[in-house]
Amino acid sequence: MNEEKVTALDIKKALAEKHCQDFFLTEVKNGSTYFPPADGMKILDGLAIKKSYTKPCFTGYEIKVSRSDFLRDAKYHTYATLVNMLYVVCPKGMIDKAELPETVGLMYYDPEKKTITTRKKAIFRHVEYSSDMLLYIIYSRLDSDRVPFYSDRKEYLREYIAGKNDGREIGYRLGTKMAWEITGLKTEIESLQHYKRLRDAYAAVERVMQEHGVIFWSHDPEYTAKNLAAALDRKVPPEVESVRKQLEDCVSMLKKLEGGDEA
Repeated sequence: MNEEKVTALDIKKALAEKHCQDFFLTEVKNGSTYFPPADGMKILDGLAIKKSYTKPCFTGYEIKVSRSDFLRDAKYHTYATLVNMLYVVCPKGMIDKAELPETVGLMYYDPEKKTITTRKKAIFRHVEYSSDMLLYIIYSRLDSDRVPFYSDRKEYLREYIAGKNDGREIGYRLGTKMAWEITGLKTEIESLQHYKRLRDAYAAVERVMQEHGVIFWSHDPEYTAKNLAAALDRKVPPEVESVRKQLEDCVSMLKKLEGGDEA
């Protein structure tokens, strides 16, 4: 397994697919950044909220893509107070289930299949949902399901530049003026590339015409077209015509000279 091939974004996309029937958010805070909760700021890498009044369930996810990150983090298990179930998600085989607290579940991400499988089921706990976290979702994240998986817009745009997102999709998903501007810029770039190909073809035709003695004047397309038509109708190569013209000029000059001597 090559851990470098797996990113947090890969895992977030797979989790979103897993929770396609739920309300799924990423980078969910437990309160306001400006007025952090008394017990400290916590950020869930992923949060899935089951759409059910009778059997509500908040499932939290902590994503680890490197072994060193997992070993450094000693507080992820405290996020369990915010959700009914808490899972650690990592590339398959990176963490053993015995390394986790009893209540915390473990999921593996398969980079080849791009799927999530449960290695250890989290224990369901009844919790009182944090009003600060719910207010954060209402105030700051209600539109975030339109830009899923991404920690910030820079991460989304990095994916876009890498060519992994379709230009027509970005405006629909991001839903901002900036997104439409980016989509418009991509259309303009594609148009410029098209006109560049036309310009190169035009220059190639001009070069061939000049090599064959066709007068080329780009400001008068009709004049250029007539010269091209005349060149295509010629029975002999332009080199022969040029030699014939020179011979005719020589003959004309000799006649003038002969006429002058007689005079």
